[in-house]
Amino acid sequence: MTLIGRTIRWYRVNAGFTQEYIADGICSLTYLSKLENDQVEIKEEVVKEISERLKLPSQLLLGEVDESLKGKIDRWLNYIHIYHEPQAIKRHAQLKHLFEEDLPVKLKSQLQISRFGYYLISDQLKNADTLMDDIVSKQPIYSRADPFSYHKFVGMYYRRKGMYINAVEHLEIAEKELAEENDPELMLVLANVYSRLNEILVSNKYAQKAFQAYQKKMYYIRMIDCQIVIGINYCLVGDFYSAEVYFNRLLDIDGKHLLDKTRANIHHHIGFVQFEKGDYEKAIHSFNRTLEFDMNDSDFLNTRYLLAYIFNQQGKSKETTHMIEEGLEIAKKYQHQRYVFKFNVLKMRIDQDLSPLIDYLEQEVIPFFKSNGEATELKHYYYLMGQLVYEDRKYKKSAQYFMLAKDNFMV
Repeated sequence: MTLIGRTIRWYRVNAGFTQEYIADGICSLTYLSKLENDQVEIKEEVVKEISERLKLPSQLLLGEVDESLKGKIDRWLNYIHIYHEPQAIKRHAQLKHLFEEDLPVKLKSQLQISRFGYYLISDQLKNADTLMDDIVSKQPIYSRADPFSYHKFVGMYYRRKGMYINAVEHLEIAEKELAEENDPELMLVLANVYSRLNEILVSNKYAQKAFQAYQKKMYYIRMIDCQIVIGINYCLVGDFYSAEVYFNRLLDIDGKHLLDKTRANIHHHIGFVQFEKGDYEKAIHSFNRTLEFDMNDSDFLNTRYLLAYIFNQQGKSKETTHMIEEGLEIAKKYQHQRYVFKFNVLKMRIDQDLSPLIDYLEQEVIPFFKSNGEATELKHYYYLMGQLVYEDRKYKKSAQYFMLAKDNFMV
């Protein structure tokens, strides 16, 4: 497999050049077209002249691949795939000097894909954001270089951003690339995404597959992460008693088997169960415990959102405002549009901006959650719209939104 043709095409199109301009005086238009589509034998002299015309380092297209270096990048990528953070961190330190070097496109692609995956598993989301534009814009190159890693990591990224339809599209491609092989990390991400899409049976299927794979490896930390997904699914079907028992049992596991992020996740979901049961004081305690742990703030925006909601219900305006402002700042910092919408809606409700809030929900919030495939969130906002337009004396429109919501969801 060669990436030369695809790389030439990408840089040509990105620079706004036509095939006629690039081929002029170098090769026939037919040859260039076939070259870009990997349908012709590579002529080094031609590729060198094309590189010069595109102002590309010749090393990118014609450089010889250092097999020893390729092996080091492959090993780093493997540690990233299996979520072995200590080794991934160690290999990153050894290879990061290569990030700005001119490398053959085969090595450059693998290095960038590995780098992107590394930022995701090590919770360096701002670095992942910075790299995302390059990753997505160069999909024709990167997805050809390593389709499984590319789609898995892009799917992971979208999942972290709360963009679940986008996530599942890439993760399903990664699963097809995997064929008969098994990647429990991919199964676990799929379990999480399908849970958010309210596909409970599918989510449980993937969580069980991941759990069985981790069990064979005695990888206790990730086995617990699989069980957390199943606990979340108990919540989603309304079995809060089973969920609470399940999460409390997980907390009792020997501390060496739980990372801080995992404990924070468990405390958050115990708090969510308590919130759903209306036991707000216990929920506040659990949510505060969640925020005491050392983890990426963007992963626990829902903790802050639920705290803001509770404080508002209790009439604690100062605490509510603080939590909304803090949550919005984090959501904007990490470009987490889902929570930008959620915090803004809550703020506008508190400020009683009826007409602007109706417009905001109708024009931005509801279309976002509809396109994102989150049925539960969508029903929340349909119901809220039904309430608001009823207050605005638009009774027919109100009835239409209540029909869409169907049930009294927490809003």
